[in-house]
Amino acid sequence: MEKKDYISQIENLTADQIAKGIGSGIVTFRELRETGEFDASKQAVVRAILKKMDDDAFIAAQSIQDFQNYLLKFPDGSNVKAAQEKLVRLRQYEELGERKFRERELMLTKIRENINEFGPDEVVDLLTKDDLVKLCNSLGINETFVRNYKQPLLKYNIIPESEDDIPVDYTDIFFWGIPSSGKTCALAAILSTIEKEYSMEAPDTNQQFGAAYRGDLIKIFSNEIGNLPGRTNEERTQYMPFLLYKRGENKKRKVSFFELSGEVFKYFWEIVNNNQIINNYDRGAIESSFRTLELLLKCSNQKIHYFFIDYNQETKHSEDGYGLTQKDYLEAAAVYFRNKNSIFSKRTDAVYVVVTKSDEMNADNKQQHAKEFLQQNFGSFMDVLKNQCRRNSVEFKVKIFSIGKVYFKRICKIDRTFANDIIKDILKRVRPSGGNLFTGLLNR
Repeated sequence: MEKKDYISQIENLTADQIAKGIGSGIVTFRELRETGEFDASKQAVVRAILKKMDDDAFIAAQSIQDFQNYLLKFPDGSNVKAAQEKLVRLRQYEELGERKFRERELMLTKIRENINEFGPDEVVDLLTKDDLVKLCNSLGINETFVRNYKQPLLKYNIIPESEDDIPVDYTDIFFWGIPSSGKTCALAAILSTIEKEYSMEAPDTNQQFGAAYRGDLIKIFSNEIGNLPGRTNEERTQYMPFLLYKRGENKKRKVSFFELSGEVFKYFWEIVNNNQIINNYDRGAIESSFRTLELLLKCSNQKIHYFFIDYNQETKHSEDGYGLTQKDYLEAAAVYFRNKNSIFSKRTDAVYVVVTKSDEMNADNKQQHAKEFLQQNFGSFMDVLKNQCRRNSVEFKVKIFSIGKVYFKRICKIDRTFANDIIKDILKRVRPSGGNLFTGLLNR
């Protein structure tokens, strides 16, 4: 029926028919009343029917579209004000939801673009479980590694305090690097790779230096995905002698890994700059580390040196709490080494400068890029090392290193390629115990 039909036939229509016409928007209550033929008693029934239709439509409305339809259908309805208020709130929620969605997408994009901007706890807090699962699946790791991350605990051991404490006929391998240079994680990769692919035994010494610490480092990569230790409030120098041999090899190599506390470089900086930055709490431990360093440098054991330099830290121009950078500390070390005439003059087999986090390099030839990076950023340090090695006929090499793919700062899928490269260096340079040069060559 059209509007004219409702108006001309008002007397013959039932209350339900009239209410349906009004409810459908074909005709209005006012238009029908103005005909003069709309009976008052029928009006009352129609009003009651319309009130029920109004209430039912309002109660049924859930979405923005529902409330918009209600207001179009019942512009003079009894629930108009309430419907308008709900419509305002729904639009606010929709805008909030859209904003949260945009923020979530931006956060996901930010995390994907720089996967190590946030730690495991931060990522778990920022992302929904579904988003975290999808992100981890795209990275090829299980989200449980992120959700269940626990920082590895490292148990420190005592270090040699006198010349008599240092086992003889070992090759002492020095691992240098400022705090957060990557040397501890590199050592974990190297030691766990020795454990998996070679053989390692406790040393033939009375004092088991570094056994607990060495064991904890090995555990970090006991599986192919490991939890990396966070930056600790203190770094401790650790001395770790052990016996190393290839499987099937008869004679064993006597090796000691000496990981210097990164804080020792602060000591170099103090000596060179005649200024104090080490707090009283840490000073005793650092001075003890320094004494052990000097003991090992002076002892008659063969020596190999690895200097770890963080590629990422330098490209980001990271400063510590004293406003000092990796470059500041290494330049101070260079001055100290130069003033000591030569720390490599006694029984040093090789010196390596290792650029860590090489996976961050955007270069086709990463080895060449590492050499250029070192010369551009640490020219003084490199020149002092090269000159001392040249003067004492010590081999000097630049190497690159990566522990593997790191996610969320602390989850690592290990790549043993670079660890194996260092192990091969050691096997090449350390002769099996009791062997002469000829038997040493046969065992390589």
